[in-house]
Formats: sequence, C-alpha cells, structure tokens
Amino acid sequence: MQMNRGYHTVNKVIACVLSFIFIIMAIAVPAHAEEKQVETTPSRIPLSKLEETIDAYVASYEKYTAAVSVVAIKDGETIVNKAYGYADIENQRKADTSTVFEWASISKLLVYTSVMQLVEQGKLDLETDIQEYLPEGFFKKLKHDDPITLMNLMHHNAGWEDQTAAEVFYYSEDETLELGETLRKYEPKQIYKRNSIVGYSNYGVGLADYIVEEISGQPFYEYVNQHIFKPLHMNDTSIHPTGQDHPDLVHRRNEIEGYTKDLKLIPENRVYVTIYPTGAAIGTAEDLGKFLAALMPVDDSHVLFKDRDTLNEMLSTSLYYEGTSTPRFAHGFVEMEYWVPTLMHEGNLKGFSSKLVFDPESKFGMVVMTNQSFEEIYYYGLTKEIFGDNVNSNRVTSEGGGYFQSARRAASRFTNLFTALDIRKFTKADLAKSYNVVENNGVIEKTSVTPYIDYLPVSNLKVNLIKISFIPVLLAAIFSLCALIGYLILMLLNKLNKRGNLTTNFNKYHLAINFAGVALFLNLFIMQTKLRFPNYPAYSSLRINLMFNLLYVVLAVAYLGLLIYKLRKSSYSKKKKVMYIMSGISAFILAAFIVGWNLYV
Repeated sequence: MQMNRGYHTVNKVIACVLSFIFIIMAIAVPAHAEEKQVETTPSRIPLSKLEETIDAYVASYEKYTAAVSVVAIKDGETIVNKAYGYADIENQRKADTSTVFEWASISKLLVYTSVMQLVEQGKLDLETDIQEYLPEGFFKKLKHDDPITLMNLMHHNAGWEDQTAAEVFYYSEDETLELGETLRKYEPKQIYKRNSIVGYSNYGVGLADYIVEEISGQPFYEYVNQHIFKPLHMNDTSIHPTGQDHPDLVHRRNEIEGYTKDLKLIPENRVYVTIYPTGAAIGTAEDLGKFLAALMPVDDSHVLFKDRDTLNEMLSTSLYYEGTSTPRFAHGFVEMEYWVPTLMHEGNLKGFSSKLVFDPESKFGMVVMTNQSFEEIYYYGLTKEIFGDNVNSNRVTSEGGGYFQSARRAASRFTNLFTALDIRKFTKADLAKSYNVVENNGVIEKTSVTPYIDYLPVSNLKVNLIKISFIPVLLAAIFSLCALIGYLILMLLNKLNKRGNLTTNFNKYHLAINFAGVALFLNLFIMQTKLRFPNYPAYSSLRINLMFNLLYVVLAVAYLGLLIYKLRKSSYSKKKKVMYIMSGISAFILAAFIVGWNLYV
C-alpha cells in the first residue's frame, strides 16, 4: 500500500516535469521557428517591411530629393522597385520605374565582367603583360619597364596620372572617336611604379575594354549587347558612346534633368564620356537590378558565365590593403564591410549619382540611382540604413596628422595646379577613420581615405613653398595692372595737355606686355571658373584659354629678348629703365608660373 502510494507520487512528479517541458517547448520552439522564417536585410530590417522602410526614409528627405530610383534583390527576385521625386523639377515631371538614369562609373562592372568572360574562354590571362594584347608600340609615355597586367587595370594600380575633367567629357556627338584612337590621344604619363599606389584610373579601365575589343573583334558596346544585355533581357540599357543603338532610350534620358545636392539645375547635364565604357551606360534601375541579380545566382543557372567557378573567382578578393588581411578589390569590385561583407561600386557624372551594393552570402543587394551629382542622402545614407554602418578603425602610431595629396591627380597637365590647391590636412582622428594607413617607423607613407584612392603625405615645406609661390605671381599681376592703369592715365593727361604720344619707341612693347599680363590673369580666372563644379567643361572649350597662356609665354620671351637688346643699344632715363625691367621681371614670373604648372597643355 505504501509502495503504491510512493509509486503514484513518483508518477505525479514525472508527469509535472513532463508537462512543464512540453509547455516550455510549446512556447519556445514556435517562437524560434518563427524567428528563423523572418528574413531580413543586413541591418536587420524584415524584408516584409523593407518597402515601407524605404518609403519612410524617402519621405523624411523629400525636400532634398530630385529623383531617386531604388531596386532591391533577394534570392534572384526583385522585392522592391520604386521611383520617387521628380525627373524634371522645373516641369514637374515625376520619376517612375521607366525613368532612365546614367550608370556613371558602375559601367566599369561591365568591363570587368567582359574581361572575366574572355578569361573563362582562355583568350585572356589576368597576369599577362597587356602589351601582348595591344597593337605594337601602343604606349608612348611609359616610365617603368615592369609589365602591366589586367589585374593592375582592375586594381587601379598601374601607375598612371589621372585625366583632367576636361578630357573625361565632351558635349557633341561629332567629337566621338573610335576607342583605340581616344586612348592614344589621351595617353597619360606613368607617374608611379605598378602595384605601389592605388589611384582610380578611367584610362586604365579603358585599356581593359579596348583589349576586349581587340580580342573579341567587336566594338565594346556590341560585345556587351550580345554577351551581357541580351542574355539578361536588359532591354532598357545602352552603353553605346552616344546611345545611337537605342534612340528611344536616349529620348527618355533627355527627359530627365541633372541637379546639384542642393537641387540647383545643372545646365548641359547630358555629357558624353570620352573613354565611354568607363561611364557611358544609361538605363533604368530595374535593368541594373537584373545585372545585380545575375551576380547572385540562387542555383546553377549562372547566365553571365558558363562555369560558376568563374563568377566565384570574379567576386573573390584579388587585392588587400597593404600590410593587412582586409579585402580591398575583387577583380574591380570594391569590397566594403558594413554589418556584413559586401561588394559594390559607385558612380558619379555631371548631374547623376549611382550605387550598386550586394552581399553574395545572403544573396541580397540593392541599386540606388539619382539625378543629383555627388548626392549623399541615398548614395550613402540609404545604403547605411539597409546594410548597416561601416566603421573603419586604424591604429596610428605617428605623432599626429599632416598634409596629404590624392594619388589620383594630373601631374603633367594643366589641372596639376588645381590638384596642388586641393592638398588636405588630416588630423590623427581623420587617419584613424581611414580604410588603411601604411606606416614605417612611425612615419606615414600613405593612407587610403577611400577604397579607390591612396593619399600620399606632403611635407609642410612643400605646402609652404606652394603658398609662397603665389605671392610673386600675385605681385606680378598687380604690377601689370598698376603699370597699365598708370600708363593709360599718362596717355589721357598727355592728350588733355596736347603733349606728344607716349606709345612710341619701346613704350608700345611695355604697354603690350602689361596689357597681356592683365589679360592672362583674367584668362586664368575664367579657366578656374570653367573648371569649378558642376561645369565639367570639354577640353575643346578650354583650348582657347590654354592657347592664350602659351601665347603669353611667347610674348614674355619676346619682350625679354627685346628688352635686353634695347637696353644695350638705347639710352633711357632711370625711371623708364626701372619700369621696363620691372615689367620684364613680372612677365618672367607669370611665364614661369604657366610653364611650371603646365597651364598650356
């Protein structure tokens, strides 16, 4: 009896324990299962609420927005495809999903993909000297003998100086040149050893697409149409240099205007890209989303390549930040660490900004396209909202910051002056936030403020010398102006007092060189105004300014030669001698300034 009572007691305890376990499982397991079923963005936004989140984000920045088109892809499917704002604010033309934007530098991804397709076919090798693929004697300005490879072109570290903004764009279809001719015409100097410095290079990527032309036997735009756009059914995209292969698309592109960040209309915002494969693609965000989806295939259906391994290779790390294990480039794609590792590329053109970013692991990606130049609210802000923040942290052992200059610069062209004026001062805190800092015994050798560009240190002495160099130039210009005004006043007084004409003998040359000096200063001011954002002038529009600068150098040399001759052969008063010599010194300073800063080429 007691045994039965004990037995029942044990049964009751076991039953209670089991009931408790079942209750816990009933509560916990469904919740856990439900949590697994909820798919999210990298920033933990449920995909079911992604469109709502984007709507709310755009609404909060509506007054700063012209037009923006957003496409989100998950597992090969489009889960968001929306457009907001106005394609043309002045005419109140709203943007929609058929609005055509400019890809800008995202176009380069078509180059890298084309190269990898030919690599897969065994027609190209990433480590072979590119001169083996180019016509003999193609380069005229190479400084170093080290072979340049396709990998160098993808990593922007072949060592070329940058093109000037005026060489990147043109405005008339009549100026369109064949790609090889363009590359020969605008060949830059090689100013760094290959593999040493990353300096974003349109020219380098342009060589890669010219190699695609040479190997495939097709113009680059035809190759892309056949091997990328057609297989992906991208019927609303063109990378023709002027869009002539898709007239309807050009018409739709011309219905959208370009604006600054503060919504000021940018006149003449339809530009053509000189090395067109590096930035000339136009199309809808939806079409760009198709390309994005093809980079993240969900099964064995990989349209861009015959073998999935080729796609995997293209999206694998091919360059790390120097001295680290931090990825930098994946065969031209930029590697960016948000809350998850991503691959991406950005683009900016006159009046347009675009961005493509994706996480190959979760197969989630996004396209953002706007008609605002160097736009940040969506280009950076919305990306951070969806993918989480990206925080860079470097341990900097040097005592502090200093002056730095972008490695992406025109070193032998007329914009070298404006590059020199763009020297930046970085604090130690700024350097700590950069992507990478390379130090040697506490001395910074370079820093990477963006993945695309290294920044090189500039000594305080050089900065001060640059500043000081402008003092004699300014004084020379002021002297020319004062001498000219003074001479005109004397001429007026002589005329009122009915004295003889001053413009005789050497005075007319003295008057001419000072007049030319004042005109030169005005010409430089006009050039600076033309080159200021967001103008982006064509080189042809600056040719007259550069020719005048060169003419001034010729006039200065002629004046100095004539001055020396006249002073030896003729006798002048001390006052006149001083004025003539001072004008000669001013002319020499201004001419040296032009030649020293390449303001004539």
